[in-house]
Amino acid sequence: MDTVSGRSAFSRQIREQDEGRFVRGNIVLWLAVVAVLIGLNFASWSFCMWVFGQPEHPVNYRLLTKLEKLEPIRGFTPVTAPRGKFLSAKELYAQVYSFNPTELRAYNGILKRYYLKNYQERDNVTFLSGEFTVLSVQRLGTGSVFPGGVVIRGRSTSFPDGIVDFALPSPSPPETFDLAAGQVLKIEESTTCAAVLNIERFRDNTMVFTVVPLVSRLFDFGEGARIEVAPPERIEIDPGLWPISEDIELPVEKPVELSDTPEAEEPGEAAASSEAPTC
Repeated sequence: MDTVSGRSAFSRQIREQDEGRFVRGNIVLWLAVVAVLIGLNFASWSFCMWVFGQPEHPVNYRLLTKLEKLEPIRGFTPVTAPRGKFLSAKELYAQVYSFNPTELRAYNGILKRYYLKNYQERDNVTFLSGEFTVLSVQRLGTGSVFPGGVVIRGRSTSFPDGIVDFALPSPSPPETFDLAAGQVLKIEESTTCAAVLNIERFRDNTMVFTVVPLVSRLFDFGEGARIEVAPPERIEIDPGLWPISEDIELPVEKPVELSDTPEAEEPGEAAASSEAPTC
């Protein structure tokens, strides 16, 4: 009777079967490991693309600035400023009037993205220009989009449904900035290049356009109302900070004092038309 030994055909067959199962098991294991690594690599690549491609999201912006992976915001001169289209309040209102809340939120994100990336390789910047009646002046500081400066709120002289928040960031804001309510604020085109950063629509269909000059220079609105404008390297991007100024209006005859905490709005002060613009 034959015994089972290391040399027998039976034992060799068992070893070959075991080795085959071992090899097949290793291949399956390695395939699983490779698949996991590919998945992690794809997830990491997708995350990096999302973070770098959309710095307007607060989490992404904080991460990029902390890692110093985003260039500081810089100012321009009238010659070096990016090209774009200058729109009046009515034209800008008509352009975004049909946007639903989701579309408007996405559009605002794009506007901020261009600004945070210094409009690199962009030649279609949306600028606002025109004349506005001053409603209020407020100081910018801790907890604001810009760490220093002032913001002037004004209503379009030709289109009442269009309101502007004209942000004037400054590394050394003046101690006083006296601007009279009712004074006409003129936002010029090439000498200011007021880029639109955010658009907020209210229930009565009025819109607030938050704009900031891309041109760094001294802005002179008269005696006692001068400010050297230059963008900060970093800003606060959280959605709750837009629009920049509070929703208030002051009587035309009352001078606007530079205030840190604006007064509450009286009912019925902000009356505006709810009809769609005719273009």
